[in-house]
Amino acid sequence: MVRAETPRIGAEDDWYPYTAWRNERIEGMSADIVRAAFATSNATVELAPYPYSRCMELARSGSLAGCFNTTPDANIRADFLLPQEVLFSDDILLWGRADAEAIDDLDAIDGKRVAVTIGYTYGEYFDNYADIQRIAVRRDINGFLMLQRDRVDYVIAFRGTTEALLRDHSELVGQFKALARVHRPQLYLTFSRHHPQAEALLHDFDAGMRQIRQDGTYQRILANWQLIDGQSTAHGSTLQERHNNKTESP
Repeated sequence: MVRAETPRIGAEDDWYPYTAWRNERIEGMSADIVRAAFATSNATVELAPYPYSRCMELARSGSLAGCFNTTPDANIRADFLLPQEVLFSDDILLWGRADAEAIDDLDAIDGKRVAVTIGYTYGEYFDNYADIQRIAVRRDINGFLMLQRDRVDYVIAFRGTTEALLRDHSELVGQFKALARVHRPQLYLTFSRHHPQAEALLHDFDAGMRQIRQDGTYQRILANWQLIDGQSTAHGSTLQERHNNKTESP
């Protein structure tokens, strides 16, 4: 009897504290959540580290059963299967140098250079905004180093990953500040439309997520990483929410 091959799910290799390849293993809050969700069922999966853009491409083609952490847009919803259950939420912030002024609207930074990480999505308002110069970088740290050296004007990056980055690079502490909350997305484990086991794994994952939320495992994982699931209000409403309110007003 030939045993079915263990399905592989791609995990970002450089997005700590959510998912990263560290200490010869995949570590991070969302990796712990994914492992816990699948542990509640008989499903066996292997987590494999990849750069995010490569991870998503392998899942798109069916070489991987899925990939995380994904902020879905229309293209991702068309190309992948999305579970009902969300992994977590976090704030996407616009960062500037320590002496920069707060930003109320993207119109305030027309023509400016903003470092963006290759393959990431930052919400429809930012992603569809045409009047800024997007400077693509492989990793968030590259964007902040460019900001430090005045090679870009701003960086867009998640709160949790930036805080972890600054803990790892203490020489950068105090040089940057968050100027605006651009978006507060929900992040997902996305599943392939072309992997033979992906749909069954999606159902196992959803059932597992509901169980770990109910039995307290999910909350213990968040507490262990000392992260709050999208609850911060330090920067008020997001720029995307303000933009939506403007467009919906009579």
